[in-house]
Amino acid sequence: MLPGFVKKYILLLLIACTITVTPYHSVSATTDPQGNPFAVLTGGDTLRLSLQDAILMSLERNPSIQLQRLQPLVAKTWAMQQSSPYDPVLAASANRVKSKTQRFLGAQRTPYEFTSERTDYAASLSQNLPIGTNITASFLETSNISSIYTDQFTGSMKLTITQSLLQGLGLGSNLASLRQARLDVQISQAEFKAVAEQAVANMENAYWTLALAAQENAIQQQSLTLALKQLSESQERVAVGKLPVLELAAVHAEVATRKEALIDAQSRYEQARLRFIYLVTPEAANAWTITPQPIDRPFVPADTLDDVSLHVQAGMQYRPDLLQAQYNLKKGAIELSRTRNGILPKLDFFISFGRSAYAESFKSSLPDKHSPYYESSAGLSFEFPVLKLNDRAQLQRAHYTKEQLQLALDNMKLMVELDVRAAYVEVVRSRQQIGATIITRELQEKKLDAELEKFRVGKSTNYLVLQAQRELTSSQLDEARAQVAYLNALVSLYQMEGTLLERRNLNY
Repeated sequence: MLPGFVKKYILLLLIACTITVTPYHSVSATTDPQGNPFAVLTGGDTLRLSLQDAILMSLERNPSIQLQRLQPLVAKTWAMQQSSPYDPVLAASANRVKSKTQRFLGAQRTPYEFTSERTDYAASLSQNLPIGTNITASFLETSNISSIYTDQFTGSMKLTITQSLLQGLGLGSNLASLRQARLDVQISQAEFKAVAEQAVANMENAYWTLALAAQENAIQQQSLTLALKQLSESQERVAVGKLPVLELAAVHAEVATRKEALIDAQSRYEQARLRFIYLVTPEAANAWTITPQPIDRPFVPADTLDDVSLHVQAGMQYRPDLLQAQYNLKKGAIELSRTRNGILPKLDFFISFGRSAYAESFKSSLPDKHSPYYESSAGLSFEFPVLKLNDRAQLQRAHYTKEQLQLALDNMKLMVELDVRAAYVEVVRSRQQIGATIITRELQEKKLDAELEKFRVGKSTNYLVLQAQRELTSSQLDEARAQVAYLNALVSLYQMEGTLLERRNLNY
């Protein structure tokens, strides 16, 4: 039988061997701070970009931007089409008719063969005016040649003016479709601005996320290096008998934990890299293996915040979706005016005046404004369907639609003010967090230095040193994240007020 103290000694040796040999070799083989399991996914070219270059590349190559950029052009074609009713119309025709018939002349019982030839040349120019007026100038020349009657050539010209007096009178109803089409152009431009602002916001977020992921990766590598250094120093102290062997267990566990954190950081960097490449869409064949390197680093810009009321005012002026709601309300008002005019009776006044010339030759029959032969007419035409149920239903629908659009606009204004004020609060919060995280990080650095000094003189433990390292790493991560959160909060504020493109000096 072995004495009790010998059994305890052998048990301690077994525990020491288990802790210092097996875990140490397994951890050291996989915790190289320079190792990266995702390195096989890269290895392509290096793409160095500033934030502005990344934004421009994204706007130039983004498929959504390219598609949306065409929408205002399509809307302009509709506006051109709606102006076509007021284009001048030139018409011309030529007609010749020959005939050969039999006729009975007078009391003769024998039929007489009759041949005739009629030729008509006509031309007209008409123009519809937006005030409800139609002006038509027409010219007609006719020749009648027959085997019985004297050849006759006639030329005439006529000017006819028709004016709507009730339905169709005024610019409001006649230009309704054109004005609505032009508002559609403005709506499509506002939609394009919203898409462009979202693309810029996504790009800036991806840029700073990539920079933050690289910084987090470096911080986690540094944290792992500190843990490995602490492990090495602890092993030396165990070897010389200044530290119990059981102290190594906590250090090994911490090394493994920080290796896990490093792998997670490397994974987040790889995800950020892929998203950045997707938004930039480089033209290289091996685009997905490119290693992007942001030139700009996260920074704390000068505090340019104005009073929140000024940011709300900017949102009311520039916010794209609010502009769309305003344009839609204008379209509703135009539609109401058009349908209100549609229930009126149709009453038109017309006046026509023309002169004719008669001659025995084609040349002499040309229309002559000084000819003594004339024709004039004037009158009114009236039309009024008694019930007009269709027009009345359209008018009621236009009233209800306009009310809906007004309510939607009022609600949109409230949403814009809420979005701007909430984004403003987040900017203020994230800005204050930067200062707090800097102070915290500086204090954690001093705390770690103090714990290391106490550990080296035997007045602290591995647990306290490792805890100080963790807290320092956490404070470094918080500081880096606070800076990026502030930049993203500014972008969100500018997007909520609709001024992101203007603040980035981008034309749309």
